[in-house]
This record gives sequence, C-alpha cells and structure tokens, in this order.
Amino acid sequence: MHAEALICSHPRSGGRWLRFLVAHYLAARYHLDIRVSPRNVFSVIPDHHEESSRGYPAFGFSDRRVPLIAVCHQPYRWDLHRGYPTIFLARNPYDVVVSAYYYLQEKEQQTRSMRDFIHHSRLGLSAWIEYMNIWSPKLLNHRDATFISYASLDAAAGKALQTVLDFLDHEPEPQLIGRAVWSAAALRSSHKIRTGQEGNFWDHLQPEDIFDIQERVHHDLSDFSTHLLASIGVEIDPFPRADQ
Repeated sequence: MHAEALICSHPRSGGRWLRFLVAHYLAARYHLDIRVSPRNVFSVIPDHHEESSRGYPAFGFSDRRVPLIAVCHQPYRWDLHRGYPTIFLARNPYDVVVSAYYYLQEKEQQTRSMRDFIHHSRLGLSAWIEYMNIWSPKLLNHRDATFISYASLDAAAGKALQTVLDFLDHEPEPQLIGRAVWSAAALRSSHKIRTGQEGNFWDHLQPEDIFDIQERVHHDLSDFSTHLLASIGVEIDPFPRADQ
C-alpha cells in the first residue's frame, strides 16, 4: 500500500493524539460504522510499516475510498519517507523528555532518575536532538509538507485538525471537526491517551535539569533544526540566554 500522506513526529510528541483526531474525523466523514478506540484505530490510521496488527495490513477500508494516512516515528530515511506528503508534528524537548521518562516508567523499562534519563545516550535528550537534526534539512527542502507544533495542538485541537484536512485537500466539515475533538478529548480524559499540557515540564524538572537541556540543545541542535522549530513556535529556550 502507498499512503496518501504521512504524519511524522518524534515519540511522545502528540502523534497518538493527532492520530485519534484524524481517525475520528474520517470515521464520521466516511460513515465507517466504527467507534474509534486504542484497539482499532490502526484500521483507520495505520503505522507506516508492514507489521500486521498496526501497519498497512491492519487498514480496513481500502474498498471505501477512505484516504490512507499513516503515522511514522522513525528518523528520516530516503527509502522510507521520500516522495510522501508529510505532516510534521514537533514538541519542545523538555516536555518530550518528561513524557518519555514517565511512559517508560509505566512500562517498567527503566528505573533511572530523571537526571540520568535526560543524559541517557539512547533514550533521553540525545534521541530527540538526533531526530530533529536528521529531519530538519529534508523538511526545509520538502515541496509538500506542513508543520504543526504540539503547543498549537494543545491550544486548539480543532484548528490543528483543520490544518491536516486542508493539507490533504479535504474540505473540512466544522460539525465533524467538533465531534472529533470531543471524542479525542474523552479518550484523553480517560487516560487511554496519555498526553500533557504544553509546558508541563516545569512541574517535573528541576531548574538545573532545564538549564542542562537548554545548553545541550543550544550546543547540539543544528541551525536547520533551530530555524524549523522557531518557524512553528516550538520553545527551546525557557530561560533567557546571555547571547540572545
């Protein structure tokens, strides 16, 4: 199968939330007779791979002319992403690290302190920096891409959904957008989708941790990444810097 478009984001950046918004909208718009849930959402918006339960084989509506949109969290690869229209969702590194830390704690995959996790070479901040540095040059030269910040998704989910639909050349139906936002919000409130408010990191990180992340981002994030994130309003400098 070949997707009409990809939703790409680093893990813990709101991709699951955006997937549910789009899936709820498409289920209503195309009368799919399905109540979207964490179990069946992949039948409407699969992952961008061939694994049977979550990837393209799980897509259940190829006979209904439903737009095929897939989700991908992988760093950019020519063979995996080239030629696809791309909806890129980005979140600030502070909230990403906090969300990843608690997600892995829930999965009992790590017992490190928050500070140790931040500096972990594979799971912590390094993963986000590497992901952004790989994607940004490709996105800035992409002829068919649109960008959404987690902050804008958190502030106005309906507007973010409309951005996706406009990008796909699907004329949005305001009533269905409202219903999709309500349905996804209900899943959020029931904790079936774990998300957090923009800036939630202030409640979980010590000032020295925030400063360490800021300095590391300033040092290792590429100019391409800095420009891209600034253009869509992703916060990377919560503390004023002397060189600003």
